[in-house]
Amino acid sequence: MNRPQGTRPLAGAQRLIGLVLALAPLPAAAQIGPLTNQSLFFDQASNPHGGNYLAADAGLIYTDNVSRAANGSGDTLALLGLVGNASREGPRLDYRLASDLALVKYLHADYQTQPFGYLDGTGDIGIVPGFFSWTGRETYTQTVINPFAPVTPDNLEGLNYVTTGPRFTLRPTLRTTVTLNGTYSYLTSSSKSPRYVKIDNHRYAGDLTLSHAFSNSSSAYLTGSSEKVEFTDQIDNNNFRQDQALAGLKVASARTLLDVSGGYTRLHVAVLATMAPGPTELPQSQVPGGSVWRLELSRQISPSSRLSLHAVKQVSDAANLFRLNLDQPVPAAAADRLTTGDSFTDRELGANWRFVAARTSFTLGYLDIRERYKINPTSDRNVKDATALLGRQLSPVLNWDIGAEYERQEFSAGGSSNTVNAMTSLRWQIARQLRLRFLYAHSALTPHGYAENQVGVTAAYAFIEGTPGSAQPGAQPAAPPPLNPGTPPGAPARPP
Repeated sequence: MNRPQGTRPLAGAQRLIGLVLALAPLPAAAQIGPLTNQSLFFDQASNPHGGNYLAADAGLIYTDNVSRAANGSGDTLALLGLVGNASREGPRLDYRLASDLALVKYLHADYQTQPFGYLDGTGDIGIVPGFFSWTGRETYTQTVINPFAPVTPDNLEGLNYVTTGPRFTLRPTLRTTVTLNGTYSYLTSSSKSPRYVKIDNHRYAGDLTLSHAFSNSSSAYLTGSSEKVEFTDQIDNNNFRQDQALAGLKVASARTLLDVSGGYTRLHVAVLATMAPGPTELPQSQVPGGSVWRLELSRQISPSSRLSLHAVKQVSDAANLFRLNLDQPVPAAAADRLTTGDSFTDRELGANWRFVAARTSFTLGYLDIRERYKINPTSDRNVKDATALLGRQLSPVLNWDIGAEYERQEFSAGGSSNTVNAMTSLRWQIARQLRLRFLYAHSALTPHGYAENQVGVTAAYAFIEGTPGSAQPGAQPAAPPPLNPGTPPGAPARPP
């Protein structure tokens, strides 16, 4: 075991993105930079665009503490990135791409040029439309190696997660659907850190879902799944198999989205024993498992506001957890996850309230996380994360936002940390497809005793322009993604 250390997109571009995602997703680069959590948080929460939107970002940012040390020096960072959320549904090709990824070059510091952020792309090619399709998914994210140290390039590990496999869909009646998925996944990890935790692995998974629609707005489902994980480094990691069964109910009306499910998961963990001829299985009392459940509720409580609630208990590992959070219908604030190959029990409670008027938007979010590692209890921790963001349209071409994030971590091994992030920015739409952004950000971590300030300017060129979001008059709160049955471990995202 390891230790915690609208407008129209080009048709040709649609086909190219979908084919790449479904057939041959390319690995993203394998390390990320320290460009603060608040940049990701504010890009998502301010939501300046709705619908399909995809843009290239470039710019310069100056930080007065690039190493995040007590007396750190400054540096200028040049970045080139891809930001957006684009999707397409067709008779033979569906795809979705969500990205907030940037390649960062440090002009003076010793850190190498590297990406930061995340990218998640799914593709589905209908070989026999309505019955047989081939799916693919590429996900890139990052985890923290040492939770007690500041988040710098030397304390981060990149995870690149590629999944592909067939999907069969049967409809024995007009209201009943049976879906069978079989997937193979390969996870690669990489870091420049001397405390690098190698968790590369192969994953073999399958799931079967039976769903029945009671009406146009309600349905129930049963899901059974199994996933086998084999690590390339079996000295510091333990192979495991996870079996899970779920039953759920889904309701989707004009103002309400509800997905509630419950079930049972069982983990089989194999460990190398010095006296045994081969690996032996740990007793169930020493591995995570048992009952699991999920509640996702989103309610439009007025024409201008929406309240979302999120509660979940699940057994997962670092790689699958990021995907599970992306797939949930009620988005939650993001918290740094730890680099580990061990499965653990993850409990989350969260709420999000969003208000959108003609020229003003306001968002409040809260997330409470409890991670429990039976195999390595010293990694147990509690995380509380609160966010607030205010956006205001100053003119038809100027939008301003300001916000803050507070995160507190408490560790079973002793100690705690508090992080405060704040940012304000001004967006200037200088042309139909071109936007400038001027920003200031502040970050501080205690008790490690560092503070960081950033100022910068970025330019974004939109390949797919999308539709105006909260920054435009008369805008309404964007509806959350469609509700899908509970996603089993290793399964590609299901189409709506």
